[in-house]
Amino acid sequence: MRYEGDQSKVVVGVDGSERNAAAIDYGATSALATDRPLMLVGVVDIGAPDRDAPGGPGHEWVLLEDIRDRVVAEYPRLSVRTLVRFGHPVSALLATVGEPDLLVVGKRGMGPSRSMRIGTTALRLAARASSPLAVVPPGWRAPLHHSGAIVVGVDPAADEERSLRLAFSEAKRAGAPLRVVSAVDLRPMLVWDKVLGAPLYRQWEQRSAASLEELVGPLRREFPGVEVTVVRDHGHAADVLTDHLGNPQMIVLGRDHHNGYSIGLGAVAREVLNIADVPVLVVPVVRSRDQDRAAPMSDATPGGTKSLREPAS
Repeated sequence: MRYEGDQSKVVVGVDGSERNAAAIDYGATSALATDRPLMLVGVVDIGAPDRDAPGGPGHEWVLLEDIRDRVVAEYPRLSVRTLVRFGHPVSALLATVGEPDLLVVGKRGMGPSRSMRIGTTALRLAARASSPLAVVPPGWRAPLHHSGAIVVGVDPAADEERSLRLAFSEAKRAGAPLRVVSAVDLRPMLVWDKVLGAPLYRQWEQRSAASLEELVGPLRREFPGVEVTVVRDHGHAADVLTDHLGNPQMIVLGRDHHNGYSIGLGAVAREVLNIADVPVLVVPVVRSRDQDRAAPMSDATPGGTKSLREPAS
């Protein structure tokens, strides 16, 4: 495959650690499956040097080339390039990807100190990236995690077409069943006012069923070979996605992204990213002001009810 500068690509943030190997493996298999080139990106944060980093000047180039050689040996049909950027890992990686690309990072981030808490870099990227972002836990390996369903969390009140379509595409490519999940945690609202809570619950049941079918129906017809199950739940959204749906091979979540500018990452998405032991694919979606006002179950609901699509925090 010949690499073209304007071609959609898979970009993997590389820090050289053993835990980062899962992200590289995921990026390579994804690039090969979607016929895209792979770009391995190392970041040198000159503002925060790592005194414990091995090697001297040029170490990053040597490291990336060594990793590239290993990837090419394992995936000989894959086109692989390397790139070293200078600056903060988040801004450097964001500058490397465009909207059609896929950005892949390890769950523990790629900070220069190699001691950042779980999710720090990944959470910042998930809140700001204009491209889909895959956050891969250290234990992920392609041969061991090919079974299970693709799970996508949606809010019928939001424009979820991009994340839902990507989930359908992943399910088709993997030959896996797809579970479309809508969940609202009604417990805080019912404690706050049971009289108000009951009719709101019935309203959610009616509206969510119709809205979900409106969202899913056209894609069912477009992807007839994908086995689809629609799940509506009134538990805590993060728990539904990570604990109550068996052992999925991937979780797909949409994130509000208005007019190309980040407006943040909701609490549910942050929790899923922190606790999930499978890759989480965060997809930026545009949500109009009308949709913001129409959302029946969001943080603005009395009692602080949480949904799968949340306003920015």
